[in-house]
Amino acid sequence: MGPSGKQPAGNADRLSDLPDGLIHYIMSFLTVRQAVQTCVLSRRWEDLWCSMPCLNIDEQDFRPSAIGQGSEYLDYDYEDEFEDDIDYARFEDFVTNLLMFHSAPTLDSFRFHAVCHAVSHREIKFINSWLCRCIKRRPKVVEIHSTGDCKLPRFGSSSSRLSRLHLTGITLDRTFAQQLPCSSYPVLEDLELKRCKLDDDAEIASCTLKNLTIEDCTTSNPSALTIKAPSLTHLQLFITAFGQNWHAVTVDEMPFLVKATIRLKPSTAILPCKLLYSLIYVRDLELTGLRTLDNLHIGSGTFPVFHNLRSLLLDKCDLSDSCDILGSFLNNAPCLEKLTLQLCEKVLTKAKEEEMWRRHL
Repeated sequence: MGPSGKQPAGNADRLSDLPDGLIHYIMSFLTVRQAVQTCVLSRRWEDLWCSMPCLNIDEQDFRPSAIGQGSEYLDYDYEDEFEDDIDYARFEDFVTNLLMFHSAPTLDSFRFHAVCHAVSHREIKFINSWLCRCIKRRPKVVEIHSTGDCKLPRFGSSSSRLSRLHLTGITLDRTFAQQLPCSSYPVLEDLELKRCKLDDDAEIASCTLKNLTIEDCTTSNPSALTIKAPSLTHLQLFITAFGQNWHAVTVDEMPFLVKATIRLKPSTAILPCKLLYSLIYVRDLELTGLRTLDNLHIGSGTFPVFHNLRSLLLDKCDLSDSCDILGSFLNNAPCLEKLTLQLCEKVLTKAKEEEMWRRHL
Protein backbone atom coordinates (compact mmCIF):
# COMPACT_ATOMS: atom_id res chain seq x y z
CA MET A 1 0.00 0.00 0.00
CA GLY A 2 1.16 3.57 -0.67
CA PRO A 3 1.49 6.32 1.95
CA SER A 4 -2.08 7.43 1.30
CA GLY A 5 -3.43 3.95 2.01
CA LYS A 6 -4.38 3.35 -1.63
CA GLN A 7 -3.26 0.34 -3.65
CA PRO A 8 -0.54 1.30 -6.18
CA ALA A 9 -1.83 1.41 -9.75
CA GLY A 10 0.69 -1.21 -10.82
CA ASN A 11 -0.82 -3.76 -8.42
CA ALA A 12 -4.47 -3.07 -9.32
CA ASP A 13 -6.59 -6.15 -10.08
CA ARG A 14 -7.87 -4.93 -13.43
CA LEU A 15 -9.06 -8.39 -14.45
CA SER A 16 -11.54 -8.48 -11.59
CA ASP A 17 -12.87 -5.09 -12.64
CA LEU A 18 -14.16 -6.56 -15.88
CA PRO A 19 -17.94 -7.08 -16.18
CA ASP A 20 -19.33 -10.59 -15.53
CA GLY A 21 -20.17 -11.13 -19.18
CA LEU A 22 -16.57 -10.58 -20.28
CA ILE A 23 -15.17 -12.82 -17.53
CA HIS A 24 -17.67 -15.52 -18.51
CA TYR A 25 -16.42 -15.20 -22.09
CA ILE A 26 -12.86 -15.79 -20.86
CA MET A 27 -14.07 -18.83 -18.91
CA SER A 28 -15.69 -20.25 -22.04
CA PHE A 29 -12.21 -21.19 -23.29
CA LEU A 30 -11.62 -23.35 -20.18
CA THR A 31 -12.89 -26.74 -19.12
CA VAL A 32 -15.27 -26.55 -16.16
CA ARG A 33 -12.62 -27.87 -13.76
CA GLN A 34 -10.26 -25.08 -14.78
CA ALA A 35 -13.10 -22.55 -14.55
CA VAL A 36 -13.96 -23.64 -11.01
CA GLN A 37 -10.29 -23.32 -10.04
CA THR A 38 -10.44 -19.58 -10.85
CA CYS A 39 -12.41 -19.12 -7.60
CA VAL A 40 -9.07 -18.83 -5.75
CA LEU A 41 -7.95 -15.80 -7.78
CA SER A 42 -9.87 -13.26 -5.69
CA ARG A 43 -13.10 -12.76 -3.78
CA ARG A 44 -14.59 -11.29 -6.96
CA TRP A 45 -14.10 -14.63 -8.79
CA GLU A 46 -15.39 -16.82 -5.96
CA ASP A 47 -18.83 -17.60 -7.40
CA LEU A 48 -18.52 -16.51 -11.04
CA TRP A 49 -18.29 -20.10 -12.26
CA CYS A 50 -21.79 -20.77 -10.87
CA SER A 51 -23.37 -18.51 -13.48
CA MET A 52 -21.11 -19.05 -16.51
CA PRO A 53 -23.22 -19.88 -19.60
CA CYS A 54 -20.66 -22.25 -21.16
CA LEU A 55 -20.00 -25.71 -19.72
CA ASN A 56 -17.13 -27.80 -21.06
CA ILE A 57 -17.07 -31.03 -19.03
CA ASP A 58 -14.03 -33.12 -19.91
CA GLU A 59 -13.13 -36.30 -18.04
CA GLN A 60 -9.53 -35.96 -19.23
CA ASP A 61 -9.17 -33.33 -16.49
CA PHE A 62 -9.19 -36.31 -14.14
CA ARG A 63 -6.32 -38.27 -15.58
CA PRO A 64 -3.60 -38.55 -12.91
CA SER A 65 -1.11 -36.88 -15.23
CA ALA A 66 -3.48 -33.95 -15.83
CA ILE A 67 -4.32 -33.16 -12.20
CA GLY A 68 -2.29 -30.20 -11.06
CA GLN A 69 -1.07 -29.37 -14.56
CA GLY A 70 -1.94 -26.62 -16.97
CA SER A 71 -3.93 -26.85 -20.17
CA GLU A 72 -1.20 -28.21 -22.41
CA TYR A 73 -2.65 -31.72 -22.22
CA LEU A 74 -5.83 -30.49 -23.88
CA ASP A 75 -4.18 -31.06 -27.26
CA TYR A 76 -4.14 -34.79 -26.53
CA ASP A 77 -5.64 -36.96 -29.26
CA TYR A 78 -8.89 -38.35 -27.87
CA GLU A 79 -8.75 -41.34 -30.20
CA ASP A 80 -5.52 -42.66 -28.67
CA GLU A 81 -5.37 -45.10 -25.80
CA PHE A 82 -4.48 -43.43 -22.53
CA GLU A 83 -1.55 -44.53 -20.43
CA ASP A 84 -3.28 -43.25 -17.29
CA ASP A 85 -6.66 -44.42 -16.03
CA ILE A 86 -9.37 -41.88 -15.39
CA ASP A 87 -10.06 -41.16 -11.71
CA TYR A 88 -13.73 -41.75 -12.37
CA ALA A 89 -14.92 -41.51 -8.76
CA ARG A 90 -13.42 -38.04 -8.52
CA PHE A 91 -14.87 -37.09 -11.91
CA GLU A 92 -18.34 -38.31 -10.87
CA ASP A 93 -18.28 -36.36 -7.59
CA PHE A 94 -17.05 -33.22 -9.30
CA VAL A 95 -19.70 -33.18 -12.06
CA THR A 96 -22.53 -34.05 -9.65
CA ASN A 97 -21.59 -31.18 -7.34
CA LEU A 98 -20.96 -28.83 -10.25
CA LEU A 99 -24.47 -29.29 -11.62
CA MET A 100 -25.93 -28.97 -8.13
CA PHE A 101 -24.46 -25.49 -7.61
CA HIS A 102 -24.42 -24.20 -11.19
CA SER A 103 -27.32 -21.76 -11.52
CA ALA A 104 -27.29 -20.33 -15.06
CA PRO A 105 -30.89 -20.64 -16.37
CA THR A 106 -29.75 -21.11 -19.99
CA LEU A 107 -26.52 -22.20 -21.67
CA ASP A 108 -24.77 -20.76 -24.69
CA SER A 109 -22.81 -23.97 -25.14
CA PHE A 110 -22.58 -27.41 -23.56
CA ARG A 111 -19.62 -29.67 -24.36
CA PHE A 112 -19.15 -33.10 -22.84
CA HIS A 113 -16.21 -35.44 -23.42
CA ALA A 114 -16.22 -38.91 -21.87
CA VAL A 115 -13.99 -41.30 -23.78
CA CYS A 116 -13.16 -43.98 -21.24
CA HIS A 117 -13.18 -47.41 -22.84
CA ALA A 118 -14.71 -49.51 -20.06
CA VAL A 119 -17.58 -47.78 -18.29
CA SER A 120 -20.05 -49.61 -16.07
CA HIS A 121 -23.83 -49.52 -16.25
CA ARG A 122 -23.84 -47.28 -13.17
CA GLU A 123 -21.45 -44.82 -14.82
CA ILE A 124 -23.53 -44.74 -18.01
CA LYS A 125 -26.60 -43.99 -15.87
CA PHE A 126 -24.81 -41.04 -14.27
CA ILE A 127 -23.62 -39.71 -17.62
CA ASN A 128 -27.10 -39.91 -19.14
CA SER A 129 -28.55 -38.03 -16.16
CA TRP A 130 -25.91 -35.28 -16.56
CA LEU A 131 -26.74 -34.93 -20.24
CA CYS A 132 -30.44 -34.59 -19.43
CA ARG A 133 -29.83 -31.87 -16.83
CA CYS A 134 -27.62 -29.80 -19.11
CA ILE A 135 -29.86 -30.11 -22.16
CA LYS A 136 -32.77 -28.82 -20.09
CA ARG A 137 -30.84 -25.51 -19.92
CA ARG A 138 -31.69 -24.97 -23.62
CA PRO A 139 -28.12 -24.64 -24.98
CA LYS A 140 -27.39 -23.04 -28.35
CA VAL A 141 -24.45 -25.37 -29.00
CA VAL A 142 -24.21 -29.03 -27.94
CA GLU A 143 -21.12 -31.18 -28.48
CA ILE A 144 -21.07 -34.67 -26.94
CA HIS A 145 -18.13 -37.03 -27.42
CA SER A 146 -18.42 -40.47 -25.85
CA THR A 147 -17.21 -44.01 -26.40
CA GLY A 148 -19.63 -45.55 -23.95
CA ASP A 149 -23.22 -46.62 -24.54
CA CYS A 150 -24.60 -43.13 -24.01
CA LYS A 151 -27.95 -42.13 -25.47
CA LEU A 152 -28.98 -38.70 -26.61
CA PRO A 153 -31.75 -37.38 -24.33
CA ARG A 154 -34.93 -36.06 -25.85
CA PHE A 155 -34.68 -32.31 -26.29
CA GLY A 156 -38.37 -31.46 -26.41
CA SER A 157 -38.81 -27.69 -25.95
CA SER A 158 -35.10 -27.44 -25.01
CA SER A 159 -34.19 -27.52 -28.72
CA SER A 160 -35.76 -24.11 -29.43
CA ARG A 161 -32.35 -22.34 -29.28
CA LEU A 162 -30.15 -25.15 -30.62
CA SER A 163 -28.14 -24.10 -33.69
CA ARG A 164 -25.23 -26.59 -33.60
CA LEU A 165 -25.33 -30.27 -32.61
CA HIS A 166 -22.13 -32.35 -32.81
CA LEU A 167 -22.31 -35.96 -31.60
CA THR A 168 -19.57 -38.62 -31.47
CA GLY A 169 -20.14 -42.20 -30.33
CA ILE A 170 -23.75 -41.62 -29.26
CA THR A 171 -26.65 -44.06 -29.68
CA LEU A 172 -29.57 -42.42 -31.51
CA ASP A 173 -32.99 -44.07 -31.48
CA ARG A 174 -35.90 -43.50 -33.83
CA THR A 175 -37.13 -40.47 -31.84
CA PHE A 176 -34.05 -38.50 -32.90
CA ALA A 177 -35.10 -38.56 -36.55
CA GLN A 178 -38.67 -37.83 -35.58
CA GLN A 179 -37.61 -34.68 -33.69
CA LEU A 180 -35.41 -33.26 -36.46
CA PRO A 181 -38.04 -31.46 -38.60
CA CYS A 182 -38.31 -27.68 -38.26
CA SER A 183 -41.03 -27.70 -35.62
CA SER A 184 -38.72 -29.40 -33.11
CA TYR A 185 -35.37 -27.85 -34.12
CA PRO A 186 -36.40 -24.48 -35.62
CA VAL A 187 -32.88 -22.95 -35.80
CA LEU A 188 -30.60 -26.00 -36.17
CA GLU A 189 -28.05 -25.28 -38.92
CA ASP A 190 -25.05 -27.48 -38.14
CA LEU A 191 -25.37 -31.24 -37.52
CA GLU A 192 -22.39 -33.57 -37.16
CA LEU A 193 -22.70 -37.30 -36.45
CA LYS A 194 -19.46 -39.28 -36.03
CA ARG A 195 -19.34 -42.98 -35.18
CA CYS A 196 -22.91 -42.84 -33.90
CA LYS A 197 -25.30 -45.80 -33.81
CA LEU A 198 -28.38 -44.90 -35.83
CA ASP A 199 -31.73 -46.60 -35.96
CA ASP A 200 -32.59 -48.76 -38.96
CA ASP A 201 -33.75 -46.85 -42.04
CA ALA A 202 -32.52 -43.58 -40.56
CA GLU A 203 -33.77 -40.32 -42.03
CA ILE A 204 -32.10 -36.95 -41.62
CA ALA A 205 -34.79 -34.41 -42.51
CA SER A 206 -34.50 -30.68 -41.81
CA CYS A 207 -35.33 -27.55 -43.78
CA THR A 208 -32.93 -25.41 -41.69
CA LEU A 209 -29.72 -27.47 -41.89
CA LYS A 210 -26.84 -25.81 -43.74
CA ASN A 211 -23.93 -28.05 -42.68
CA LEU A 212 -24.23 -31.82 -42.39
CA THR A 213 -21.48 -34.33 -41.56
CA ILE A 214 -22.15 -38.07 -41.29
CA GLU A 215 -18.96 -40.02 -40.62
CA ASP A 216 -18.56 -43.74 -39.94
CA CYS A 217 -22.03 -44.13 -38.43
CA THR A 218 -23.46 -47.64 -38.22
CA THR A 219 -26.83 -49.36 -37.87
CA SER A 220 -27.90 -52.55 -36.14
CA ASN A 221 -29.06 -54.00 -39.47
CA PRO A 222 -28.22 -53.09 -43.08
CA SER A 223 -30.73 -50.44 -44.05
CA ALA A 224 -31.22 -47.24 -46.04
CA LEU A 225 -30.08 -43.75 -45.13
CA THR A 226 -32.26 -40.88 -46.34
CA ILE A 227 -31.18 -37.23 -46.31
CA LYS A 228 -33.73 -34.47 -46.89
CA ALA A 229 -32.08 -31.09 -46.34
CA PRO A 230 -33.00 -28.60 -49.10
CA SER A 231 -31.12 -25.67 -47.49
CA LEU A 232 -27.82 -27.56 -47.19
CA THR A 233 -24.67 -25.74 -48.32
CA HIS A 234 -21.99 -28.19 -47.08
CA LEU A 235 -22.25 -31.99 -47.03
CA GLN A 236 -19.70 -34.53 -45.78
CA LEU A 237 -20.66 -38.18 -46.09
CA PHE A 238 -18.01 -40.67 -44.95
CA ILE A 239 -18.95 -44.36 -45.03
CA THR A 240 -15.72 -46.09 -44.09
CA ALA A 241 -16.57 -47.93 -40.88
CA PHE A 242 -16.43 -51.70 -40.69
CA GLY A 243 -19.56 -53.51 -39.52
CA GLN A 244 -23.21 -52.91 -40.26
CA ASN A 245 -23.85 -50.10 -42.67
CA TRP A 246 -26.35 -48.84 -45.21
CA HIS A 247 -27.15 -50.74 -48.38
CA ALA A 248 -28.56 -47.56 -49.95
CA VAL A 249 -28.25 -43.81 -49.60
CA THR A 250 -30.95 -41.46 -50.86
CA VAL A 251 -30.38 -37.72 -50.94
CA ASP A 252 -33.00 -35.22 -52.04
CA GLU A 253 -32.11 -32.25 -54.26
CA MET A 254 -29.97 -29.56 -52.60
CA PRO A 255 -30.14 -26.39 -54.74
CA PHE A 256 -27.87 -24.31 -52.45
CA LEU A 257 -25.05 -26.85 -52.14
CA VAL A 258 -21.58 -25.28 -52.26
CA LYS A 259 -19.26 -28.13 -51.25
CA ALA A 260 -19.75 -31.90 -50.99
CA THR A 261 -17.27 -34.54 -49.84
CA ILE A 262 -18.23 -38.19 -50.38
CA ARG A 263 -15.88 -40.86 -49.04
CA LEU A 264 -16.57 -44.59 -49.33
CA LYS A 265 -14.45 -47.52 -48.23
CA PRO A 266 -13.38 -49.88 -51.04
CA SER A 267 -15.75 -52.69 -49.96
CA THR A 268 -18.77 -50.43 -49.59
CA ALA A 269 -21.67 -51.65 -51.74
CA ILE A 270 -24.44 -49.07 -51.59
CA LEU A 271 -26.43 -49.79 -54.72
CA PRO A 272 -28.23 -48.05 -56.25
CA CYS A 273 -26.96 -44.76 -54.91
CA LYS A 274 -27.75 -42.02 -57.47
CA LEU A 275 -25.95 -39.48 -55.34
CA LEU A 276 -24.64 -37.59 -58.35
CA TYR A 277 -28.12 -36.40 -59.27
CA SER A 278 -28.53 -34.89 -55.82
CA LEU A 279 -25.25 -32.97 -56.16
CA ILE A 280 -25.82 -31.22 -59.49
CA TYR A 281 -25.75 -27.73 -57.94
CA VAL A 282 -22.46 -28.23 -56.10
CA ARG A 283 -19.48 -25.95 -56.81
CA ASP A 284 -16.72 -27.96 -55.09
CA LEU A 285 -16.93 -31.77 -55.22
CA GLU A 286 -14.59 -34.34 -53.64
CA LEU A 287 -15.06 -38.08 -54.22
CA THR A 288 -12.93 -40.66 -52.43
CA GLY A 289 -12.90 -44.46 -52.66
CA LEU A 290 -11.73 -47.08 -55.14
CA ARG A 291 -15.28 -47.65 -56.39
CA THR A 292 -16.75 -44.26 -55.62
CA LEU A 293 -17.57 -43.31 -59.19
CA ASP A 294 -19.19 -46.64 -60.01
CA ASN A 295 -21.24 -46.67 -56.81
CA LEU A 296 -22.44 -43.13 -57.27
CA HIS A 297 -23.63 -43.61 -60.81
CA ILE A 298 -25.04 -47.16 -60.90
CA GLY A 299 -28.79 -47.16 -61.18
CA SER A 300 -28.93 -43.80 -62.98
CA GLY A 301 -29.79 -43.20 -66.61
CA THR A 302 -28.02 -40.31 -68.29
CA PHE A 303 -25.11 -38.52 -66.68
CA PRO A 304 -26.19 -35.31 -64.86
CA VAL A 305 -24.99 -31.85 -65.89
CA PHE A 306 -23.05 -29.87 -63.24
CA HIS A 307 -23.58 -26.26 -64.33
CA ASN A 308 -22.02 -24.80 -61.14
CA LEU A 309 -19.09 -27.19 -60.67
CA ARG A 310 -15.77 -25.32 -60.46
CA SER A 311 -13.50 -27.80 -58.67
CA LEU A 312 -13.46 -31.64 -58.84
CA LEU A 313 -11.17 -33.88 -56.78
CA LEU A 314 -11.03 -37.65 -57.27
CA ASP A 315 -9.03 -39.40 -54.56
CA LYS A 316 -8.13 -43.12 -54.51
CA CYS A 317 -10.65 -43.83 -57.27
CA ASP A 318 -10.35 -46.78 -59.64
CA LEU A 319 -10.40 -45.00 -62.98
CA SER A 320 -9.57 -48.08 -65.03
CA ASP A 321 -13.27 -48.99 -65.20
CA SER A 322 -14.59 -45.45 -64.83
CA CYS A 323 -12.90 -43.41 -67.52
CA ASP A 324 -16.19 -42.93 -69.34
CA ILE A 325 -17.60 -41.36 -66.18
CA LEU A 326 -14.50 -39.19 -65.80
CA GLY A 327 -14.94 -38.11 -69.38
CA SER A 328 -18.62 -37.44 -68.67
CA PHE A 329 -17.60 -35.11 -65.87
CA LEU A 330 -15.39 -33.23 -68.31
CA ASN A 331 -18.21 -33.02 -70.85
CA ASN A 332 -20.97 -32.18 -68.36
CA ALA A 333 -19.25 -29.59 -66.20
CA PRO A 334 -18.97 -26.57 -68.54
CA CYS A 335 -17.60 -24.27 -65.82
CA LEU A 336 -15.02 -26.72 -64.40
CA GLU A 337 -11.77 -24.87 -63.62
CA LYS A 338 -9.80 -27.35 -61.52
CA LEU A 339 -9.49 -31.15 -61.79
CA THR A 340 -7.38 -33.10 -59.29
CA LEU A 341 -6.62 -36.83 -59.56
CA GLN A 342 -5.04 -38.00 -56.32
CA LEU A 343 -3.71 -41.54 -55.76
CA CYS A 344 -6.07 -42.90 -58.42
CA GLU A 345 -5.58 -46.21 -60.22
CA LYS A 346 -5.62 -45.82 -63.97
CA VAL A 347 -4.84 -48.95 -66.02
CA LEU A 348 -4.85 -47.78 -69.64
CA THR A 349 -2.58 -48.11 -72.58
CA LYS A 350 -0.90 -44.85 -73.51
CA ALA A 351 -2.71 -44.72 -76.87
CA LYS A 352 -6.11 -45.25 -75.28
CA GLU A 353 -5.38 -42.64 -72.61
CA GLU A 354 -4.39 -40.05 -75.22
CA GLU A 355 -7.51 -40.85 -77.25
CA MET A 356 -9.78 -40.41 -74.22
CA TRP A 357 -8.33 -37.03 -73.25
CA ARG A 358 -8.35 -35.84 -76.87
CA ARG A 359 -12.02 -36.82 -77.24
CA HIS A 360 -13.20 -35.11 -74.03
CA LEU A 361 -10.91 -32.11 -73.92
